[in-house]
Amino acid sequence: MLYLLWALLNAGLFLFFIVICFRATKLIRQNFGLLASIVFVFGLLSFSGHSNDNNDNKEPNSNHIKTWKFASEDSLSRNATYPLVIDLEKTLISKYCLFIQYGKDKEGQLNIPISASSSTNGFISGTNWKPISIFINRTDDNNKFAYLVRGVVEWKLLGATVYSQLKEYKGIVLTK
Repeated sequence: MLYLLWALLNAGLFLFFIVICFRATKLIRQNFGLLASIVFVFGLLSFSGHSNDNNDNKEPNSNHIKTWKFASEDSLSRNATYPLVIDLEKTLISKYCLFIQYGKDKEGQLNIPISASSSTNGFISGTNWKPISIFINRTDDNNKFAYLVRGVVEWKLLGATVYSQLKEYKGIVLTK
């Protein structure tokens, strides 16, 4: 519920900002002329036109989500790899997910984690999930992995970070 209220607060403040900008442009045009109001509008557009893509959860020089590698696929069996999707946290409007890729060893006996990544799905407004570290370990039971995901949720208001909340998720997941 807090995520929904925060998103609504962000949307309301953004609309209020737009109304203020229209009024300010009108006042500038009346007091300083058309040229000054055009410069003001282009100045505002230059600030809003900057890409707000957060690349903290992206691979360098890529659009792919940052992935933690645990084993080389070359060291595993030639059989297919298998995906797992774990919902770390569900909110009213979005959820934090962990994606695990695993395969079998050369003998086809042991499940070996290959890679993992984490992201947010759903309606995201005013928050930003930045995973810091992901650990996937085999357990004594070959059909289970233990995971530990650490990250930060940045609470933003009109694009400015107001609060950074550390999050940690740990648990056990069953393989297929």
